[in-house]
Amino acid sequence: MRTQARRPERAGNFPPAHHITGMSHTSFLEHRELGEIVWQRDFDVALSLAAKKDLPVLLLFQEIPGCSTCVNFGQDVLSNPLLAEAIEETFIPLAIHNNKPGRDAEILARFREPSWNNPVIHFLRPDGSPLIPKLANRYDPLAVHSKIVAALEAMGREVPEYLRLLRDDLLADYGLARSANIETPCFWSGETSLAQHPAVLTTEAGWIGDEEVVRIDYDPAKVDLAALADFAETEGFEVGEPTGFRTDKAPQYYISKSRFAHLPLSRAQRTRINLAIPYRDRPERFLSPRQAAWLARPDLATLAPASTYRGDFRTEWKRLGAMGKAVAE
Repeated sequence: MRTQARRPERAGNFPPAHHITGMSHTSFLEHRELGEIVWQRDFDVALSLAAKKDLPVLLLFQEIPGCSTCVNFGQDVLSNPLLAEAIEETFIPLAIHNNKPGRDAEILARFREPSWNNPVIHFLRPDGSPLIPKLANRYDPLAVHSKIVAALEAMGREVPEYLRLLRDDLLADYGLARSANIETPCFWSGETSLAQHPAVLTTEAGWIGDEEVVRIDYDPAKVDLAALADFAETEGFEVGEPTGFRTDKAPQYYISKSRFAHLPLSRAQRTRINLAIPYRDRPERFLSPRQAAWLARPDLATLAPASTYRGDFRTEWKRLGAMGKAVAE
């Protein structure tokens, strides 16, 4: 096999031990179409690992090099930090190129997949049998997320809290949530009050003019704005103007005063952790294993400023990971 130029390791994270079987079997982020995930490239090795670890296999058929749909799938869906981590932690990821001869073409034929096709994902039991129906003709992260959760449930596995919570972020990030500005006497306490509504996905403390406001994203499948207005009124709040919101310099007050402030956090994680801290309700449960490992580092405060939590999530994730790796070396 032709040796490719070595790409940098994933930011601050070495591949999970159960995925490393030698460079001839594993793809180390060589292709944009494969995103930020370390993939097995040998079907038999992947099944052997799956049996040994009792993990399902996530089998991706991908065109490499691929069209814009394939590249976007890799850079958007497969590069979401939490989605990528969930795939690596709870599956054996296996990538088969659908436009190459040899062993790849043999596996393609075995699963009756067409060549030169857009991404298709099969979910297999450790013995290689189908676990749930494949994912095809859907290239959005919500579709992949739903299938991953369904596969884990079909295996009888507990779905990690951070993975369930990721759905809230995806609803908000991909335009399936609705937003509202709620005027509150104090936006710090307003955030924790509003976060307790089961349809509220994210909260953010800020201002409209001189008024303290909490901007929320909510799931319109669970509640409408009129019902939210009624809930706000019971808390002593009211729905404010729909425009003019600006974020406060220290949203999620309780996070800002904690070690969690030094972590890259998604918006949904920020909302749930900010609620859990004052209630002493195990805020760590909303972290992925990688985030939990960062939180446990004694040098975390020197690696990342206390503003990290409110920065761009993907940017801060890569930056902290890169700094942690540099320190380790």
